[in-house]
Amino acid sequence: MVRYKATATITTQSLNTWQASKMKSVAILAAFVVTLATVHGHDHTIEWTITGQPFEECIAPGETLEFTWAGGHNVEQVSAAGYADCSGITNTEPVAGNYKFIARNAGTFYFVCGVGGHCKGGNQKAKITVDPSC
Repeated sequence: MVRYKATATITTQSLNTWQASKMKSVAILAAFVVTLATVHGHDHTIEWTITGQPFEECIAPGETLEFTWAGGHNVEQVSAAGYADCSGITNTEPVAGNYKFIARNAGTFYFVCGVGGHCKGGNQKAKITVDPSC
């Protein structure tokens, strides 16, 4: 009977060692996935059209936000005051193609469409918050 008990103790110890090994493997894999997500980030897209409502996005540092449109728009980065009153626009001409914003640093960034009355009349603007918690 004692011999059986000793075997059971060894088996329990082996099981505990195996479980600890598996838990370490899972922890290492989880850390790798988090690191990979941080390095590669996620892509975000705003369909840059006149909706009457401003856009708001929260993205993490390292992530990319792409403004997409078919034509008749542009993207101008402005200050908080420029966002509020649609000022600080340097280009009022539409441009072809999309605009990519790469979030390198934490902070709040403001964008407007500088074409015609798109910002003032159509509220075509975006407030982008870059924060690791996003």
